[in-house]
Amino acid sequence: MRDRRNTSPLLPKKLLALRKFLALGEVELAASLSSDIRAQSGKPRNIKPGRISEYEQGLFEPNLLVLVAYARLAKVHLEFVVDDRFTLRELRKQLGNRSS
Repeated sequence: MRDRRNTSPLLPKKLLALRKFLALGEVELAASLSSDIRAQSGKPRNIKPGRISEYEQGLFEPNLLVLVAYARLAKVHLEFVVDDRFTLRELRKQLGNRSS
């Protein structure tokens, strides 16, 4: 497991908010993330549904390819997901603006 010293304290909550916004279960999100990464990078990636739960609980930090896929699926800028200067409320506002 990665060193957690520099982990964003908001990231797990933001990832859960993204999944809820997308109205996907862990199985569907894992498949969507895997598919997006394959399509964008050409690298085979098989994210297991249990990993989604680990991301949302802050037990494991997703790598950059996974974070980009989250942002791409939700159609928000990556900064809103990974940068703690943007709060959970601001992320939700961006998600709301995107659904309008």
